[in-house]
Amino acid sequence: MKLIRQNGRWKVLRNGGLVHDHLEALALARGYRVGEVCGELGVSEPYFRSVALRDIGLSPKEWMRRERMVMARRMLVAGENSRRVAGVLGFADLNSFRREFRSLHGVTTGGFFRLRRRFGIGCD
Repeated sequence: MKLIRQNGRWKVLRNGGLVHDHLEALALARGYRVGEVCGELGVSEPYFRSVALRDIGLSPKEWMRRERMVMARRMLVAGENSRRVAGVLGFADLNSFRREFRSLHGVTTGGFFRLRRRFGIGCD
């Protein structure tokens, strides 16, 4: 199996053929759970970990953690409120979402919007 980045998204290839054309969407659909993504792809967690480390440079768990926050930023920029984003992305509660957002981005969701307005930063 091989993971390749093409047209802004990760694709999963096996034996030269396409297995899944949008790993980010699969991760979202499976609640950012490594075991469920592996089940959908038909591979073991240790195997998927080795492939992800080789091709992405991150463990599946860390990649999904970051990808989840990319989706969070996109949803916030699109006008979703923090509570809805937390629910859609599978966080136990709003505070868990806020802590994770701050941990990864170094700024609160409110701070993100202030910086975005001030400096015109985007969501990608």
